[in-house]
Amino acid sequence: MMRIARIGAGVLVLALIAGLGWWLRPAPPSPEPLVLAVTQTTFGAPLWVAQRGGFFSAAGLAVTLRPYATGKLAFEAMLRGEAQIATVTETPLVFASLAGTPFTVIANYASSTEHSLVVRADRGIAAVTDLRGRRIGVAPGTSAQYFLHVVLTDEGLSEADLTVVPLPAPQQAAALAAGEVDAVATFAPYSGQCRLALGKAARSFGTGIRYTGYGNLVAPRDLPSARPEAMLRLLRALDRTIYWMRRNQDESLALAAAGSGTETALLRDGWDTLHPRLGLDQGFVVLLQAEARWAIAAGLVPGRPPGAVVPDYRDFIDATALVRLRPESVTMISTP
Repeated sequence: MMRIARIGAGVLVLALIAGLGWWLRPAPPSPEPLVLAVTQTTFGAPLWVAQRGGFFSAAGLAVTLRPYATGKLAFEAMLRGEAQIATVTETPLVFASLAGTPFTVIANYASSTEHSLVVRADRGIAAVTDLRGRRIGVAPGTSAQYFLHVVLTDEGLSEADLTVVPLPAPQQAAALAAGEVDAVATFAPYSGQCRLALGKAARSFGTGIRYTGYGNLVAPRDLPSARPEAMLRLLRALDRTIYWMRRNQDESLALAAAGSGTETALLRDGWDTLHPRLGLDQGFVVLLQAEARWAIAAGLVPGRPPGAVVPDYRDFIDATALVRLRPESVTMISTP
């Protein structure tokens, strides 16, 4: 009887110790709040999957995603203070840097060859060279503008050989169908909208191997140092999202469509061109430099005459969080 009492007392003590340990255990960290401005194009897919799939909350984040028709619009919203992070391709960053606007890239999270020229074949356009003298719609300051330059250069043409019509991406399909332009330089899902609008009269020309755009996470310059834990959690969440997306393509497409509000069929149009991957490589820096030289030489930047110095784009990159998470994915050259 005495032995049973001792055993019972021992069990009680262990239970009390366990209970005390539970009360003394540090509370889990509070979720880090973040507001992200996210494009509704294919480039935004990993962010919508992360939100819908629960990857942000699992990483200790309380994330609000705000949708924008293009990355350029998302980036501009961030600059206005409507979000703390934006998803955007590299071309709007080039124009912002040349205008003296401060920002910092914390990671590339995807690359894509989603861009295409959609033309009216019923107007006798069978090749890119047939665009000479035609009206071409393009959203100014977006990656489509640089893509158009690359495609024309490859065919021995320049923007001076045609009429470039400023045309926001969401309006391109209607303008093309109405005959206001002969072609558009665009990206998914708007390229799919344009092909649907034209039906059998549509013809497309892609990027080939000459241009691959980067999807970037961009923040105000002081945010990475002010909120290092939030940046690390964000990249960790996306890293896990990307791993899952590679193994669950159909489910990822469904989540991205539901989150972005983009029709599944249109999002699928550029899905195979999207390559999610966290990194910061030298190719990204080289592309920024090339686009800056193009913008300056073309006279697209007020106050930057031809021959003006190109910024050192390493000054616009903060790799701190990515180095903490995946140091091997940062392969930029650190010296001039």
